[in-house]
Amino acid sequence: MRHCPVCDTSEKDFVFRMDYHPPDGWPLPKVIIWYKCQSCGMFYGDGDFNQASLAEYYKKYYGFGVNTSGVKSRLETMAVEISAKYPQSARVVDFGGGGDDGQSIFLNKLKQMGYTNLHNVNVNEPIPPCDILLASHVMEHIYNVKEIMRAITKAVDTDGVIIVDGPDATGMLLHCKAPMLDYHAKHINHFRLLDYVTLMARWGFELVDLVQYYDTRSDTTHPCDRMWFRRLNVADMTAQYIEDNMYQIERKLSEIKHPVNVWGLGDIAQHILTKVNLDVLDYIDIDPAMIGATYNGKPIMQTVANDAPIVIVAQGQRNGLIDYIKSLGVKNRIITI
Repeated sequence: MRHCPVCDTSEKDFVFRMDYHPPDGWPLPKVIIWYKCQSCGMFYGDGDFNQASLAEYYKKYYGFGVNTSGVKSRLETMAVEISAKYPQSARVVDFGGGGDDGQSIFLNKLKQMGYTNLHNVNVNEPIPPCDILLASHVMEHIYNVKEIMRAITKAVDTDGVIIVDGPDATGMLLHCKAPMLDYHAKHINHFRLLDYVTLMARWGFELVDLVQYYDTRSDTTHPCDRMWFRRLNVADMTAQYIEDNMYQIERKLSEIKHPVNVWGLGDIAQHILTKVNLDVLDYIDIDPAMIGATYNGKPIMQTVANDAPIVIVAQGQRNGLIDYIKSLGVKNRIITI
């Protein structure tokens, strides 16, 4: 029996059962039992099938009528997006992207634009090392998600990107009244946006871009998510950025040896002022919350009251503060950090 495709938890709650009568000899499920993961809430199916039987079906029977004009346009647009961001030397894999004739629209478009290191890989084939991996409308069909994610993670370069493109189960339910993804016996994973992001995060990939769109391959339009993931260690990278950025600000402030006014007492200023020993005449901030407050024992002023230079530590609101100070006709020299 399957574990949860997202969090790999075995504990699950039965939701309902669906019976099918596929064409004779076809290796499709005759029964799908639908479960909800007790841990993360992922909705997925299990039954009398496995990855091997699904792979046999896709190899022998699937694909006819898939490459409609809407699909072609979407995949070619994605190829153009790739060309704007990555050099022609990039190694690109279309994972499970073969269409009616086994060809990849996505890779064919890249080939036309000069890319040469291109690989069209079926889900049961080894994945070569790559910089970009596209899994377009694939993950909802995968039984052994854990094994597939292990292979993908191993193949994608440290600085590479994974593009996951697929139906949004929440949008299906709310917007097109097709909660079972058109009762599709091959869609055995019903990913919400949260599930896609959680799954990729478990394997070290963070969401860096998102496009939500409607698939128009049938009489109804299906809400879908196109997500770009990169291998990022957010905690460590954030710590390093803060350390580097704050060090530079601290170094510049420590070089100031004369009396100054500090204008702007936002979070960055509140942090950095614990690291340096400035000779501050007045603290100034026009935030209404600062009216009547004190900082470091001094009343917070609404404007400058002396001729000493004004130090601005603020980063995001720096230009706005400078424009405001100038609008007051203040003549003090402004030092930006």
